[in-house]
Amino acid sequence: MSSFENNNINNPFGVPNTARPNLGALASKFLSARDAEQLKNLFKNKGGQDSSNPSITDIPANVLEKAMGDEERKKLEEEKKRRDIPKQIIAWAEKYNLGDKVWVKENFEFNNDGSVICNTDLNLNFMTEPDFPESIKYVKGYLFLDGLTSAKGLNLPDEIGGSLTLDGLTSTEGLKLPYKVGASLRLDSLTSAEGLNLPKEIGYTLILNGLTSIKGLELTGIKVGSAIYVNNVPDVEKYELHEKYPDLKVFCMYRYL
Repeated sequence: MSSFENNNINNPFGVPNTARPNLGALASKFLSARDAEQLKNLFKNKGGQDSSNPSITDIPANVLEKAMGDEERKKLEEEKKRRDIPKQIIAWAEKYNLGDKVWVKENFEFNNDGSVICNTDLNLNFMTEPDFPESIKYVKGYLFLDGLTSAKGLNLPDEIGGSLTLDGLTSTEGLKLPYKVGASLRLDSLTSAEGLNLPKEIGYTLILNGLTSIKGLELTGIKVGSAIYVNNVPDVEKYELHEKYPDLKVFCMYRYL
């Protein structure tokens, strides 16, 4: 089980199910006696509502700002940001015709810490400029981003359950890969491995067929479940790669070293 699956909220699209602070007590603590009395009078005739503890959404922003201390204000700001994340994901999905609100509710999970889990494949090969929501930390399926030629500004998830394909990238500049890819990682257009920081775990194959040399390719501490493909690297360098990392399979001349 991924670490992202442990703190889901039930309904990020509804009203927050959290205990609200006693705003009457906060008003008495942080406001002058006059302002606190004005706040009480503001709500005493509001449909039978307890005027000593009105709803946080009913209080004018300037009054709420005065009534809250730094800690309460910080928590409120964090809560607002977290509650906005589903709307941001919906807007992103609709922008690229991936789906609507219903599709998002069916395929995404929203955690209390603000992180998001995507439970489906994402085919974004049409995307030519990086635009991936930073809040999506785990994609359980495949993630296709072959239309990108640059990784500048690209926020990739921390973990991908399926394969990650970035076959259009020609440079490692700005590229921060996930720490884990469950299936294959494809970077077929890279011609140099200089600056390439690979995931700690790749479940199936690592495909780097655009490389013409193994210079800069660092695989110490990298776990690859199946094999490494560097088809355009001279065979002598493939043997060198195998000697340096004997536990990793290297495809060479229609067989594995």
